Amino acid sequence: MERPDGPDGELIKMAHCNFCPQVYRADSVRNGTKNMNIHYTICKFNPMNADSLKQQKLCLTKKNNNGDGEGCSSGTLQNWKYDEKAIKRSLIELIVLAELPFKFVEHPAFIKYSKSLQPKYNLPSRHTISRDVSKFYIEEKKKLLKFLGNPNHTIHLMTDTWTSTCQKINYMVITAHFVDDDWVMHKRVINFKRVNSHRGEDIGRVLLKCINEWGIKNVMTITVDNISSNDKALKYLIEHLPIFDRAPSRCMAHILNLVVKDGLKVHEKAVETIGSAVKYIKNSSQRIEKFKVSIKNTCDSNRFLIAECPTRWNSTYDMLKSAIDLQEAFYNYSLKNASFSRDLESIPRRADFDACQRVCDFLEKFKEKTELVSTQSSPVARYLILTSIYYFAVLLDPTMKSEMLGYGFRHLMENGCIPEENEFDVDTPVEFLTDPEKEDKIKVLVSEVDTNMGVLFGLYNEKYGTKLTVNSSDVKKSSSTQCTNTTRRCGNTFLNSFKSQNSNRSSGVDDELRKYLKEPPIELDDEEDFDVLLWWKVNSPRFPIVSKMAKGNKS
Repeated sequence: MERPDGPDGELIKMAHCNFCPQVYRADSVRNGTKNMNIHYTICKFNPMNADSLKQQKLCLTKKNNNGDGEGCSSGTLQNWKYDEKAIKRSLIELIVLAELPFKFVEHPAFIKYSKSLQPKYNLPSRHTISRDVSKFYIEEKKKLLKFLGNPNHTIHLMTDTWTSTCQKINYMVITAHFVDDDWVMHKRVINFKRVNSHRGEDIGRVLLKCINEWGIKNVMTITVDNISSNDKALKYLIEHLPIFDRAPSRCMAHILNLVVKDGLKVHEKAVETIGSAVKYIKNSSQRIEKFKVSIKNTCDSNRFLIAECPTRWNSTYDMLKSAIDLQEAFYNYSLKNASFSRDLESIPRRADFDACQRVCDFLEKFKEKTELVSTQSSPVARYLILTSIYYFAVLLDPTMKSEMLGYGFRHLMENGCIPEENEFDVDTPVEFLTDPEKEDKIKVLVSEVDTNMGVLFGLYNEKYGTKLTVNSSDVKKSSSTQCTNTTRRCGNTFLNSFKSQNSNRSSGVDDELRKYLKEPPIELDDEEDFDVLLWWKVNSPRFPIVSKMAKGNKS
């Protein structure tokens, strides 16, 4: 439209809003359409702007409590807006993490549930969601490839091989452990393939191929079990992979497993008798119902029998523990069901339960230790494996440091042990050393670890020193109350006894590492939680290089 709007009454092109009376000059040379375009996005009568011009909606995001968010009234208020991309990604994660079939999205009950939550969102078909999951996998793999291929990121690998009992096929899995830039620990399965055999060369070849395919540049450790073929596999890997020249890390959980299996042989007959009885009852729904009646008649317990997994000794402990608690029910069941003694070679007797009670007392301590070294929440729990990397892990735990090393070495010597890495005179057995001689050896051991730690710090300083700067005023010292997630000292007698005898020490060298080591260890109450990764995240500006060491070691 044109109207006389110029200085001399000349006609000027005008633009009218389709939704309101607003008019703007729109001459293509003098004015353009910028004003109308801006008005279009803020026009109150434009139906496309209805959501953006309304008052923002708020939602309360509750803080997780034990991972389920229940029983927690505190949270964070956040703006909420309808986002189809976010909904679609959440749906993909639901399908993948819950291992649901693709046709789940077409189930009438799920469609009804989704529409009740958000009527605007149209659920994809099973064909669309299958394509989206494939795209999601490719995107996540690209992100992981980029992270693992960064030489500044330290990666720890863990591998295991086994033979499928039903398929008679050899399989191998490789898991990568690492801490990301936000100080969150991750575990990713990066290889799950068939292998020709359990020979060391075959295992080493698959390991090498996996590392090259993912472009991993910085392998800190490879954790394996204790079969001899793994020694050959790692030897093959060292010969063909220059970036990896470190000694392998033995899986402490597997070592405990071997110790326990040998210990179970003492009462093997009693364990097999009870195990066979449990398996016999759980293999039939009718026997299960009859056994429940026996439980109700004898002990009225809410517990039931737990099946045993042949490859996990801690399941043997759980099986025996549940059976011992229900032994009166076994006696009642055998009296009322003659087939019980007829179908089994031998049924559990009181002597068997007495023997298995001693086995449970033996296994209980090992179960606690296995859970300790198997959990991701205790990065330094495997300190009993005497290699430098675990000594460094103790030093880099702000609740332990050098004081724990000295106490640990003293504890080992009291039990007749000397770490394999020292060069003491082996002609003098530990039990014949006097107390002053033991203390001298402990000082030498701690000093040696401190020296090696300084060498490692020098390497990190050479690599990262020019890229990182320390500004202690940026972050205040973090107290233990700021870290509320993972490690607890309650129930660990070794750590509790260390805490009661703890004394501070200092160092004369005033660099970043010594500054960290000179600070007294954080004291924790028995029931207090402590997240070592969160502590390092908060304090990384104070200790930029030492935090890099901690990130590589705590993975």
